[in-house]
Amino acid sequence: MKYDTLFPMNNLKKLNQLEAEQSSRAGLIKYGSKVPLTMDILERLDPLSYLLQMNGKKAFAESEKLLEPGMKYWGEATHKRGEKFVIKNLIKEPAFFRQVQDNAFVDAKKVLEAFSSNSKTPFEAKFKQEIISQMANSSSREEFIFLNQLLLSMENQVISIPITYEDRSALFQYKYGREKKKKEEDGVKTLDFYALFETLGPMKGKLIYYQDGISVNVEVNFEASKEFLMRNIVTNSSIKDMEIVVKVVESEIQPLYSFTQNNLLDLRT
Repeated sequence: MKYDTLFPMNNLKKLNQLEAEQSSRAGLIKYGSKVPLTMDILERLDPLSYLLQMNGKKAFAESEKLLEPGMKYWGEATHKRGEKFVIKNLIKEPAFFRQVQDNAFVDAKKVLEAFSSNSKTPFEAKFKQEIISQMANSSSREEFIFLNQLLLSMENQVISIPITYEDRSALFQYKYGREKKKKEEDGVKTLDFYALFETLGPMKGKLIYYQDGISVNVEVNFEASKEFLMRNIVTNSSIKDMEIVVKVVESEIQPLYSFTQNNLLDLRT
């Protein structure tokens, strides 16, 4: 199996360029975008109206959901009402994602190579040593605290990896587990995962490892994210012995380990 098919970074970058080329007269992505829109809320004008920035262009928009100025959201623009875009299905970008973007240091290709190699040293052990090395050379208090969070995440049995790919950043988390089977006491191995992309927003899922293949269930918040995964992963002929199901959920997808303020102040590690 080609591991890059499970992490199609190049396709994400191409899509971002494609959306820019297909922008409307207002400089915004057309309706039916192939990826969720990224929105910076600049100002609240009245209870339903906002001045915001979508893909680098300022615009007026209406939202029934109360939005916070200064925050970023993923969402969809369904149509225009006069000069205002009507936006919906808005998911706030987690505050900790800005820390990920500021401090991401793991190249995506290295992660893929580590998972596909036959090294006797587990990836987690190498990653922990890399974090400790980065902490010894950290240039700011914020960077040191962020790296400490990665260690605290490992203490909670969740591996949190701040990834860089092309000119973007992402967060990938995973946690090993075991699922019991009725006829087998040992059960089957599982891997719960969470990913946060600048372009696709959050997603989570579970891999179940059977003797004859792998089952993958993925949840996303946007139909556009689902369609992207369906085009680039589910229908990819290079993936064999994998049953992949992708579905859209309404509830906001939560990380396996949260970089909360309380955790940021915990420097015991």
